[in-house]
Amino acid sequence: MGFCVKTLHGVNPLNFFASLLFISSVLNTWTGTEGWSYHHSHFTMKWENAREWCREHFTDMVAIQNKDEISHLSSVLPKVIGYYWIGIRKIDNIWTWVGTNKTLTDEAENWDINEPNGKKNNEDCVEIYIKRNKQSDGKWNDENCSKLKTALCYTASCKADSCVSGHGECVEKINNHTCSCFEGFYGDRCENVIICKSEDVTTPDYGTVKCFNPNGNFSYDSQCEYSCEAGFKLQGSRMMRCTATTEWSSKPPSCELVQCPELYKPHNGTMDCHHVSKGNFSHQTTCEFACQEGYTLGTSSSSPLFCGATGHWNDSQPSCEIIKCKPEDITAPDHGSVRCSNPNGNFSFDSVCEYTCEEGYERKGSVTTRCDATTEWTNKPPSCEPVQCSELIKPNNGTMHCHHDSKSNFGHQTTCEFACQEGYTLGTSNSSTLFCGATGHWNDSQPSCEIVKCNPEDITTSSHGSVMCSNPNGNFSYDSVCEYSCVEGYELKGSITTRCLATTEWTNKPPSCEPVQCSELIKPNNGTMHCHHDSKSNFGHQTTCEFACQEGYTLGTSSSSPLFCGATGHWNDSQPSCEIIKCKPEDITAPDHGSVQCSNPNGNFSFDSVCEYTCEEGYERKGSVTTRCDATTEWTNKPPSCEPVQCSELIKPNNGTMHCHHDSKSNFGHQTTCEFACQEGYTLGTSNSSSLFCGATGHWNDSQPSCEIVKCNPEDITPTSHGSVMCSNPNGNFSYDSVCEYSCVEGYELKGSITTRCLATTEWTSKPPTCEPVRCPVLENPAKGLLACNDLSSFSYGNKCSFSCEEGYRLQGASEISCTNTAEWSHEPPRCKAVECSQLHEPVNGHMNCTSQEPVFGTICIFSCHDGFQLHSSENLMCNHNGNWSGVVALCQVHPGPSVSAFKAAEVTLGVAATVGSSSLLFILWILNKWRKNVDKFDLSSKSDIGDPPQVYKNRLDSFI
Repeated sequence: MGFCVKTLHGVNPLNFFASLLFISSVLNTWTGTEGWSYHHSHFTMKWENAREWCREHFTDMVAIQNKDEISHLSSVLPKVIGYYWIGIRKIDNIWTWVGTNKTLTDEAENWDINEPNGKKNNEDCVEIYIKRNKQSDGKWNDENCSKLKTALCYTASCKADSCVSGHGECVEKINNHTCSCFEGFYGDRCENVIICKSEDVTTPDYGTVKCFNPNGNFSYDSQCEYSCEAGFKLQGSRMMRCTATTEWSSKPPSCELVQCPELYKPHNGTMDCHHVSKGNFSHQTTCEFACQEGYTLGTSSSSPLFCGATGHWNDSQPSCEIIKCKPEDITAPDHGSVRCSNPNGNFSFDSVCEYTCEEGYERKGSVTTRCDATTEWTNKPPSCEPVQCSELIKPNNGTMHCHHDSKSNFGHQTTCEFACQEGYTLGTSNSSTLFCGATGHWNDSQPSCEIVKCNPEDITTSSHGSVMCSNPNGNFSYDSVCEYSCVEGYELKGSITTRCLATTEWTNKPPSCEPVQCSELIKPNNGTMHCHHDSKSNFGHQTTCEFACQEGYTLGTSSSSPLFCGATGHWNDSQPSCEIIKCKPEDITAPDHGSVQCSNPNGNFSFDSVCEYTCEEGYERKGSVTTRCDATTEWTNKPPSCEPVQCSELIKPNNGTMHCHHDSKSNFGHQTTCEFACQEGYTLGTSNSSSLFCGATGHWNDSQPSCEIVKCNPEDITPTSHGSVMCSNPNGNFSYDSVCEYSCVEGYELKGSITTRCLATTEWTSKPPTCEPVRCPVLENPAKGLLACNDLSSFSYGNKCSFSCEEGYRLQGASEISCTNTAEWSHEPPRCKAVECSQLHEPVNGHMNCTSQEPVFGTICIFSCHDGFQLHSSENLMCNHNGNWSGVVALCQVHPGPSVSAFKAAEVTLGVAATVGSSSLLFILWILNKWRKNVDKFDLSSKSDIGDPPQVYKNRLDSFI
């Protein structure tokens, strides 16, 4: 039964005894009343003051729940000036129920027509129209909060134990309350739970099932989680839940053999698979892959592949990729070009590249190269060297002038022009100009100069005469001189000689012979004379006297031998004399960087003088060491030259450096020192010296050095068990800068450096690591719980652990976790949390003492009452393992006794006001005061809104007394 309490402020004293009679009748019917009560003030106030007044005297300002409530208010409330304030206000520009701090929804709005208008400032509060007119009755209007209106309040009647805590909510009704059960629960107090069939929870083959029952075995919200053994996977839902329909949310799953995706033989490769189970490509299947010659597994592929327990291969499907050779190793030579045929792709296996040279250049090296299966080209690129024709020489008795269009002599397009000295002519089969063609051959043969010939018939002699010719260049050839003579007693009349000219003509015609006589001759000193007389008289015509000198002497330059008595009667020359032979001193010159010393037994630079040449250190003689002045007036040898000693040219080694110090103008001369060093990762050959010296003899003190790549020991990078190593070798297998990367099979982790590099010291940067099993942090039994693992001695990769709690405790977190390959557990370890019961409140007019501040499993609460009150129901309650208290909250009720009889007697005699004594009046006033204090204890904990689900209201006052 409901009760509407009017505000007692400002009561008229004349009505005092009538009020006492009214209160007396109310007190008799108050006990056990449960319902929602409404109250309003008898004076107006601002909205803020109205809310303070409601909270001070009742629960709070009215929060309207439904249309029935509005109808009830319209029927029981009187019409007042200015209408009533209700508990909704605009906060941060949003209409909000102040008692629950919830936003007003569109469905719950009950605004009057054209409201809220919001056109005025501070219209942030709401009034409700009561008894305005039929159309607007119960409607809302936004209003300025500072206006004065009547406060409309309420009190709630729901108790803490009205409904089973956690199973439902207490819903306030007008003059009543009900329990609105949560899903899965039913009963007047929501004390019953829905049960699902336990036989529907079956364990699959090769699998397990674990159930969590928060509300009892196989009851509402029980959850059963399925898992499969390694190599099997769930087919169906992993989790099934008991729903409010008494049916499980899904059927039990099955554990099917894990199947990896089908693999296929790679193009240009092979595949060999070993299947552990009956099904192809199932768990633990191993497939090995290989490629044909010229193909290799892609860098992102691996072999063998292993089908893991998750149904995934440990790597992607391998493919055979064509082997590639380095395109940068195929470079066109200077003055050349290269063209490649690529049947399998640019610069791939079996690609062939052909080199050609420009016109005028010839290839030095291989004409082709092929990309083989080692990723290397079979040959290095050739070079294009300028075409070189055979060397031409100046013809004897001729000249040669050449024009070179390239840096080298006698190269392509060189033109050489030939001419002959006077008295000589080019052969009829020769060309005067030769051209070096692109093939390295001249367009004609080497020319020669042939001697000019004169007509021998043009030098016939007359009677008594004869002719004698000297032919230095061949009979009757250019410069042949013919001398005429007459028989003894005759002298020539005409030119005594004639010479063959370059025009093929003789200089003179033949003379005639006339008889002659010459003067007497004498033997010269240091010489001899022999005369032949062809007539009876000495020194007559045709007499011939021959003169000779001893060795080392020669006829004077003005003399000749033999002397002939010519046709004119004169000797052909003057009386000869013998003079010591002299050689030209200017032909004896000291060479640059050299000296000469002569011995002269017969006078300076005379016959038999000997001169010796020497060169400075670092220079070598080119020519004869000595020369002698001989009887021909010529030195036997020309002066030599002193040329700098020249060692063979050195070159900078590949992958190295060369620094030379030259002490002479020429490179690589005497005393040149060359120092060699290699780039990082390369070293000089064991038979090479790092420093070479050019000696005085023109030879280096050692051979030309080379730089060889540094090699590291491949045995120093052997992988540990459960591991593998893969190397990249930019400079050759296990050479400098080779980088090797280690990896471990799944479930193992590297301990040590993941990579190592071959250093210039021939050492690897680090030792091989080890592959240790992945270990997760050690687990312990949770407090109030139990831990169960596949292997409790080693928390390594793949180990699965499950958790359970003691009675009265619930698992918070995953019930099963596994050690992953990252050395972490798949979930945080769970903990066991004590089951909680609903919060209890002290009974009105009593005390409550609990063993724990929190209402957890095992907590015991003991109740007692104030003096004058006695305990109704259990003296103590205990929080059970299912989260429910062992009984209902105790009540403290008034002891039955004289005070109640006196109260009833007072009620009977209230009609005769004059007989009421002062003690009875004081007793009534005490009751009123007690009633007001208890009303102040009302507390509304609702967070409801119109249109929201029914709310729970906790009433701290079970009785006004």
